[in-house]
Amino acid sequence: MDGAPIKELAEGQLLEGVLLLSACQVLVTKTGKPYGALKLSDRSGEIDGRLWDQAEDQLEGLAPGMPVQVQGRVESFKGNRQIILRHIKPAPDVDPALFIPASPIPFEELSKNLTRAVGWVKHKDLKALLKLIFVNDTSLKRRFLRAPAAKGAHHAYLHGLLEHTLSVAGLVRLMAQHYPEQLSGDLLITGALIHDLGKVEEFTLGPPIDYTDQGRLLGHIVQGVQMLDDLLLRLPGFPAALKDALIHLILSHHGEYQFGSPKRPKTPEAMALHFADDLDAKMAMLKLAADNSCGETWSPYNRLLERYLYLGPSPLDAPGQEREQSCPEPPPGLSLFDRGDSGKGD
Repeated sequence: MDGAPIKELAEGQLLEGVLLLSACQVLVTKTGKPYGALKLSDRSGEIDGRLWDQAEDQLEGLAPGMPVQVQGRVESFKGNRQIILRHIKPAPDVDPALFIPASPIPFEELSKNLTRAVGWVKHKDLKALLKLIFVNDTSLKRRFLRAPAAKGAHHAYLHGLLEHTLSVAGLVRLMAQHYPEQLSGDLLITGALIHDLGKVEEFTLGPPIDYTDQGRLLGHIVQGVQMLDDLLLRLPGFPAALKDALIHLILSHHGEYQFGSPKRPKTPEAMALHFADDLDAKMAMLKLAADNSCGETWSPYNRLLERYLYLGPSPLDAPGQEREQSCPEPPPGLSLFDRGDSGKGD
């Protein structure tokens, strides 16, 4: 939109560019004239649109989820901005994913960290599986890199699955280093990297992000096991016991039956993976609530977390208090992703 995101459009501004058509319908004025009532969006937000001239002709063939080329002017109506459109038409050569909010972490950094995380695993069979998914199978890798981690609960944006997966992998790496006698780092990190693989099939990237038919019927846990089965057919001689251990990690990572896990965690690695996955999801929900707080001290009732959330200042930020250190430095070797890590592992 001439370089200006929707959230920055000002009253009186003339604009021409490409936006996403989020909603569209033809209504009738009191005098019987048809007009278009639209919602247009980009990564920064959504705005109402009104098309007063030739609405039926211009809107023919348009549908929600399509990028559209628009011309118009920003006006104010009852205190809200809206775009009064002169022209609107499809923009067929534009990727709809450009209009979906993306991970706040730069994609280049996420990609490098994925290479590093795969490099942490030394076991030859597990490394072969990870290379098959994240190096050799370019179609699966490309879909994984773009996929969201959820429809709305957490990491519900472009590259969200990658961000969430890497965060869980970093957490379980710390756990394996903290409990070396109980946890297999290679097995646990591999489980973290593939635990949500089924979300590639569960969600559409949209816009808007939604469930696929198979995603609603089966869910990403079942889909992830199916995908793992298919992948292992391409790795003859993969140990059967190791396959079972990986399947258990996928089946049990939600922790409890009521949260969708067909099995509860029964191995040390499965228990650790469940806690890491749950922690990362909940911390993302807390951050989302804080980002949407508009400066309020308490959030509205959070249905997913089943509580109100305190969003006010830390007691360390109170008058007369000074933070000596915002976050302790981790011991050597325990950072999630070392900036100097070459990707060759520990």
